[in-house]
Formats: sequence, C-alpha cells, structure tokens
Amino acid sequence: MGEKGFTLIETIVAAALLSLVFTTISLYYTSLVRLWDKGNDQTEVQQQVRVALGELVPDLQQTQSLNYHTFTSDTLNLGDGGELRLNIPQLTEGNPVLPVRYYLRGDSLIRDTGGRNPIAMHITRVKLKYRAGSEGLVEIEVEAAKGGTAAKMVTSVYLRNLRGGG
Repeated sequence: MGEKGFTLIETIVAAALLSLVFTTISLYYTSLVRLWDKGNDQTEVQQQVRVALGELVPDLQQTQSLNYHTFTSDTLNLGDGGELRLNIPQLTEGNPVLPVRYYLRGDSLIRDTGGRNPIAMHITRVKLKYRAGSEGLVEIEVEAAKGGTAAKMVTSVYLRNLRGGG
C-alpha cells in the first residue's frame, strides 16, 4: 500500500470545502454588486433632483410673469398634470422675452422653450408652493425615484421680478 495520492473521502471533503468557499465568495460578490447598484441609483436620483432645481431656480428668479395650470390653493404639482409657464427677460436684441414652459412627461422634467428639452430624468413630482404674505417667496420641492431609491430636495426662491408672486 505504499502508493501516493488522495483517497476518495479526502477528495470529496476537499471538493465540499472548495465549493463552500466559492459559494461564500459568490454570495459576497452578488451582495456587493447589489449594494453598488443601489448606491449608483441613489447618486443618480440625487443628481437629477439637483439638475432640476438648477434649472428651475434661476428661471423663477428672473421671470417677469408666472402662469400655471392645476394650481390648487397655493400649490402647483407638476406631477398631477400641472404646467408652469414663465417669461424670462433676454439680454439680446429682437425678442426681449423667452417663453419657458415646465411640465412632466412620464418621469422626465421638460423645459420647453420652443423645443422640448428633457432636463432631468426619474422625476416623480415637482411641487411649487407660494408663501402668502412673503412678497414673492416660492418653495420648490422636487422628488425623484429609481430602482427602489428616492430623493427629495426642497429650496426656496424669491421671485425678484414679480411682486406678490404673479
């Protein structure tokens, strides 16, 4: 019996241990990928909300007129079929005012200046709330969601060119 090699039991035990190690590594890897995807979704959703606010805030600050559809009491919800129309002064000769229209189409926030320009994706709701007695202060709330993650940001903007909010 002086032969060298492994017995069948040793081979089975080694294979079982090796499969246990590979299963553990595989489970760890898949959980890391899921966590990575969730983090990417959260980052993307937050960035899309920032982009939406980055477009809305300067336009609202500069607008000379503010018109809207589906404004209930003192709140406009673009997610409920609402629409926001602004007239922004231009510094160029010719057309002194740029008409801008904001609305949601699906999960995209659209800024329409004659051509539909989606400015942010995964947007579920844009809410504008006029603060009565604040001489043009509007609270903007933007919500977005993707892949089970959500983000909501709120800011306020003063309507500089409007007195009393339009």
